[in-house]
Amino acid sequence: MGLSNFFRYIFPILLSASISAEIKLPEISTKQSINNLRFISSNGRFTFYQRRSGSLLLSTNYKVEEVLKGSIGTHYTVSGSKERKYHIIEQSLNYHTYLSVRKLKKIFITPYGKNSPILMGEGIDSKLHLNDSWISYYKPYQHILVFKNVETPSISFEIKIQNIKNPYFVPHRVLLSSTVVLFSDLNKNGTPGLISFNRTSGKSLLLIKAENVQMRYELCSTDQHIYIGNFSLNKLNPFSSISLYKKANFNLGKGRIVYDNNKNDIGQMICNHTKDKIFFIKDMSEEYGGAGFEASVIDTKTKKVKILSSLKWVNSIINMDERLLLPYRGSFYVLKGDNNILNKDNLLTEEKKEEKDEKKVSNKENSPEQSKKDKKK
Repeated sequence: MGLSNFFRYIFPILLSASISAEIKLPEISTKQSINNLRFISSNGRFTFYQRRSGSLLLSTNYKVEEVLKGSIGTHYTVSGSKERKYHIIEQSLNYHTYLSVRKLKKIFITPYGKNSPILMGEGIDSKLHLNDSWISYYKPYQHILVFKNVETPSISFEIKIQNIKNPYFVPHRVLLSSTVVLFSDLNKNGTPGLISFNRTSGKSLLLIKAENVQMRYELCSTDQHIYIGNFSLNKLNPFSSISLYKKANFNLGKGRIVYDNNKNDIGQMICNHTKDKIFFIKDMSEEYGGAGFEASVIDTKTKKVKILSSLKWVNSIINMDERLLLPYRGSFYVLKGDNNILNKDNLLTEEKKEEKDEKKVSNKENSPEQSKKDKKK
């Protein structure tokens, strides 16, 4: 093997090793099993967690309350927003027996850190908008986007999605105001586009259509800006870009590109964690000499990109109450925020006592002495 070929093959390996050695992320530390946690506040004062019995519990100030109850194996997802006014709770019954990404979930809303859940509807991919004043979710079987006012759920409207090609498509959407929605859709050929909908007039307007079916749009919003991500799915023509627009008087012709790349980034933009920063998942195949994705951040003012991880296969970033968490092979690494919750996590003498009592009852029922008593009866 010539020297040129030697360096051609060995350099990506050395580069990969150097990258993985450079970035060591802390794992999040909690008293409770991380598999049971569903949400923990940044100050550790309250925690939502679930039990195998089907309960979702809220622990706060050394007190444990049951928030919702489902059948054994019910799975919960709890999310919030930067405004910290409400949580969204998604309850998935028969989670381990009905394996479908389109499976409808019961969607509840409850005040931040409180146990007052209100059922808002059934669907998937629920989100809060406009300072937590609106909630939206998607009904995949009816192809309908639902928007409801949080304080007055009777104030609501729906948008019919045109997609009939891709059963797994979920539209991205942001509320520009209480009357105007910007969302993504697929036409009858499966080509994605961005559409503006005015609920006052009931009219939709196509703003932009992708060049081919192998493109994907993402939307992310802050108080002042809208970010539009354009990510290719075509291996022969890879491309990624992110553009910034003013939210007030939104005009697709008055944006600026803050990032572009000749690779197919995964995306998953998070734009409302740190001012002027967008967190996303970047394609690192060129750096690694093979497939690889890492958590990254863009400074929208300088357009500089910084790689935040070196795990080689990042596919998700979770924004949880000022923490950015990176799930990877059963562990949760902290990209941003405090990782040591051991001294904050109030998980909980009462909850542990309940578990011990349950075990005692179970052991007593299965003991030889109990079996003899049962036989005598």
